[in-house]
Amino acid sequence: NSENRSFSFFFACTLWVFKKKKEKNGFRGYIMIIGIGTDIVSIARIEKATENEAFIKRVFTENEIEYASGRGKGRAASFAARFAAKEAVLKAFGTGLRDGELTEIEVITDDLGAPHIKLYGTFLNKAKEKNIDGVYISLSHEREYATAFCVMEGRYENSLKG
Repeated sequence: NSENRSFSFFFACTLWVFKKKKEKNGFRGYIMIIGIGTDIVSIARIEKATENEAFIKRVFTENEIEYASGRGKGRAASFAARFAAKEAVLKAFGTGLRDGELTEIEVITDDLGAPHIKLYGTFLNKAKEKNIDGVYISLSHEREYATAFCVMEGRYENSLKG
């Protein structure tokens, strides 16, 4: 039926895009989503936690502290969104915080204010082990809550024969 043909066409186009990306990047395999993660936190809870300097230093990098501290009234929401981002990244890895430190996951912003993830140490090594090439993050906050959504993209190298 036409529904099956539409799906087959979509699937074929998707495979062609993955194959083209594969050939362009010079590896044998497909680019695909390796993991997704999301988190939502209470801004008030993180605001209270950030009254403790030890919490701030255990969770956030110097760059994150500088960024959030410079946000004025948005300080608590900025810290909360960055905390949610770290949790979303951990969920996308599928491991939680078994190893490593939260400061090995950093939220940075580009010139337009868009958030990006930078990994260090344990999490950079995990990303390499899982063939993760890109970690994408979206942050949002509104009054009481901050949320983050993470997508990890990478190579699935055993998907091509020959």
